[in-house]
Amino acid sequence: MKKIDKENNKPTVVLGDIHGLTYWKKAVDENPACRYIFLGDYLDPYQNIAHKQLLNNLKEIIRLKKDHVNDVILLLGNHDLHYIISDIELCTRFDYKIEEAAHALFSENAYLFTYAFQENKRIFTHAGISEKWFFDDFGGDADKNIAEQLNNPHHDQLPALYRCGAMRGGDRKAVGGIFWADIDELTDPLPGYTQFVGHNRVDKIIEYANNDGQITFCDCLYNGIYLKLECENEN
Repeated sequence: MKKIDKENNKPTVVLGDIHGLTYWKKAVDENPACRYIFLGDYLDPYQNIAHKQLLNNLKEIIRLKKDHVNDVILLLGNHDLHYIISDIELCTRFDYKIEEAAHALFSENAYLFTYAFQENKRIFTHAGISEKWFFDDFGGDADKNIAEQLNNPHHDQLPALYRCGAMRGGDRKAVGGIFWADIDELTDPLPGYTQFVGHNRVDKIIEYANNDGQITFCDCLYNGIYLKLECENEN
């Protein structure tokens, strides 16, 4: 995966799962001159959204990234991966009617998307990182940049990276990776970091902290709610 320029002194707007909705436009309009981090899941809507409208919404997000390449971070979610990787587990609401178009759109713009983003002690992924998963399953190294490890996995780390855990229908003893981790699998957040994740629907922004690790759950854009962070050095 391509490395991302981390130099930014602007406030950050964190946008939860899109799923075909356009609330992100209002968030961008209400917060000019910010950095915008999309937490993934651009397709597979809960509502009945026309295919053309659904794909055009993703195209607009991609255009936003191209127009503001250093101020827009596009993360991938589990509902995006199954249109990109042919042998990955399919999520609910996978749409065979847009499969070819969605695959082409993601493939042609693959350089604009990433798995994880990190700035100092803030980490952004689609579903979150538990301590157990990172060290025991993924085989991560606490002395190296976390996001760079997730964005550039070794071949033998891929099964853990893409794993669906027991809470989402995976193997009974499995813990979900950064695309699938369930809120109940994140009771041991990676210590020393503040994480911002989507994937788990919440009515409003909620925070959970344990063992020197914190996770902020942001998948409430469907309610028109997003999170705005000031520059880290101002907190």
